[in-house]
Amino acid sequence: MKLKDSIAKRVQELCDENNLTVHGLSLKTGVANSTLCDIVKANNTSIQIKFIYGICAGLNISLSEFFNSPYFDMNELTD
Repeated sequence: MKLKDSIAKRVQELCDENNLTVHGLSLKTGVANSTLCDIVKANNTSIQIKFIYGICAGLNISLSEFFNSPYFDMNELTD
């Protein structure tokens, strides 16, 4: 799986866990809705860490909690 797809799945998973739409996540985190939509659709080939940090801050989780997911298993990532 590509890293951008892993991040997309993790963000969607966090939305589901917190009963949020992507728009709701935008309101909660301050990350632009268009940026989050691009992340969830895996349209970005590179995602700035400041956006992931903003998601984490808004959801009150650490960066390590964000990346502590099977989606980021180094043996499964292709890029």
